[in-house]
Amino acid sequence: MRHFPIFLDMDRARVVLSGGGEAALAKLRLLLKTDARITLHAATVLPEIRAVAEAGRITWSTEALSPAALAGATLVYAADEDALADAATVEVAKASGVLWNVVDDLAASAFITPAMVDRAPLTVAIGTEGAAPMLARAVKRHLEEHLPQSTAELAGAARDFRETAEALPHGLPRRNFWAEWFDTAGPAALDEGQPLGQALQALLQRHLAQRAAPGRITLTFTGSDDPDLMTMKARRALDRADVVVHDAAIAPAVLELARREARLVALHQPTEVPPLHQLLILEADAGAHVVYLGADSLPRGLAQHCRRAGLTVDTIPGLPATHAAQLKETA
Repeated sequence: MRHFPIFLDMDRARVVLSGGGEAALAKLRLLLKTDARITLHAATVLPEIRAVAEAGRITWSTEALSPAALAGATLVYAADEDALADAATVEVAKASGVLWNVVDDLAASAFITPAMVDRAPLTVAIGTEGAAPMLARAVKRHLEEHLPQSTAELAGAARDFRETAEALPHGLPRRNFWAEWFDTAGPAALDEGQPLGQALQALLQRHLAQRAAPGRITLTFTGSDDPDLMTMKARRALDRADVVVHDAAIAPAVLELARREARLVALHQPTEVPPLHQLLILEADAGAHVVYLGADSLPRGLAQHCRRAGLTVDTIPGLPATHAAQLKETA
């Protein structure tokens, strides 16, 4: 990964744009979605840019870009559509210690602007490091189709309710609350026309009234190092696990499916101390959702041992190594 994706706080940030043509207008349309203070430098501008300036939404300067113009700036865009003019903007940015982007010139840029799906406060950024812009557009189109505009309402209501939801214990109880909100309760409230704040409050009261949920164990396996061959059910389990106990042979690409906060426990020997079922029970007794990910198959009797401890145990069929090898040969 050459370009690391981050989200900058643009509230009252200063952004400078050099250029007054189509390239500048395209960037301006994106920047106007933020609360940044935008200054545009160009001798002449398109009518659309002039209208934005006259409406007071940006500051338009006909002066050439200078170090003084970048004082306190967070970002600068070189969008003059002229190699010499853009190079001059880059030099001023470097001298001023401001990050710069040259529109449509990856090699000359210190940062790049990704393709975006805007469901603010949910924002999805898509980048291919300049390798395949058409692929980024295809992914954006796919996400636009599968993230309805109502997603923004659900996310906005969640943002406003986040402090109130801290009445729930940290960890699994809180994650279960938000999972139910986005998976079922929130969409249902939208369909029924119920105020989202009221729906969240009712959901919170129900979760607060529940007894602390016991831990649970999910058992699955994969004989492949290809994460695409994991079943959707197994992928969801990894995404929601608190602890992932896995055979050491599991490929790093498969372990990437686990959520970032999950604790990974590698088993380097078939006979671990404590025995596998005791380790899983110990973690689940603390209230965690534990996933065991085997490298080829599940140990005989593992599910029964765990169920005898009174825990909920789910078993998800996996892909044996022999089948995985056959799939590779077929491919």
